[in-house]
Amino acid sequence: MTIRLDVDGAYGDASFATRLAAISRDITPDSYGEGALIREAEAKLATALGKERAVIFATGTLANLLALDRLCGRDARRVLLHPDSHILNDTGDSLVAGVGITPIVASTSGAGFAAKALTDALSRAQDGKVRRSIGAVSIETPVRRRHGEMFPAAQMEAVIAAAKKAGVALHLDGARLPIASAARGISMADFAAPFDTVYLSLWKMLGLPFGAVLAGPAALLDGIERDRRLHGGALPQFWPIAALVVAELGKLEPGWARAMVWRQAFERALSDVGFTIRPSGAETTSTFWLVTPGPAAAFKAACKEAGIVLGEVSGDAVLLRANPTLLEIDPGELAKRLAAIRI
Repeated sequence: MTIRLDVDGAYGDASFATRLAAISRDITPDSYGEGALIREAEAKLATALGKERAVIFATGTLANLLALDRLCGRDARRVLLHPDSHILNDTGDSLVAGVGITPIVASTSGAGFAAKALTDALSRAQDGKVRRSIGAVSIETPVRRRHGEMFPAAQMEAVIAAAKKAGVALHLDGARLPIASAARGISMADFAAPFDTVYLSLWKMLGLPFGAVLAGPAALLDGIERDRRLHGGALPQFWPIAALVVAELGKLEPGWARAMVWRQAFERALSDVGFTIRPSGAETTSTFWLVTPGPAAAFKAACKEAGIVLGEVSGDAVLLRANPTLLEIDPGELAKRLAAIRI
């Protein structure tokens, strides 16, 4: 059995087909997202995310894009983003080319940005000959490009307050929302409550081959299935995704709460066998750096030969990611296995 310390969950493995086959229920396939099973899955997702309505998408890229398009409306076609955000770095020029939104990059030196970034952007937006204001703020947390570091809680609260005061909409790029909520010790619904809309990755967090969900006010999302089709995101059948959402969504938050406890035990066990641990940011999440005995790349390669896959290498350390797939593994025994690796 390969032990994966480089991923946030079960995605990338072959368990999907086995899990789908194990569901003991009669399933009626949907037609382009229309059908009872899809409605059931979307209702469960809306409840879990604390929003009035949820809509399943094939990709998070499109879910984020259409959320921001609707939040910005007609006359405020600018969105404030963190410079390391997924939307800005990993979706091409989708905001500009796809829906005509201009991204505004917040000044920052960490995983978050200050409320002043928003107030400054709002002020600058009024200076031009043509008034083009900020329609929305998009916050991603944890930040994938910063190794799972969280947007600092105090900064996030200040940005949310400033946005609400200015009448600017808020979108949560919550691809890994279960990690963020477990790190803060609250539910996904409570974490997402201040935001108008929230996106959650289903393939990352539930180990599905594809899928995302966008949740928010029913009036805002009304007719968004048409936009989903317009942008090429209407699949003939979403039912395999919906079936496993119905069957497994209830395990998601408890699984991540347990994974955070497992991570703490694993860190203690690693320290007990002589390893040095470094945090991945000011706020502890599911990731941390392990200082390696000898060159980090060589240690990572040796671990892979032993059936243990580690994450990114940086200097003398390698990134480890706790996740619910590790819950049946004894953290102390795994730490001893890592300590026995020779390079």
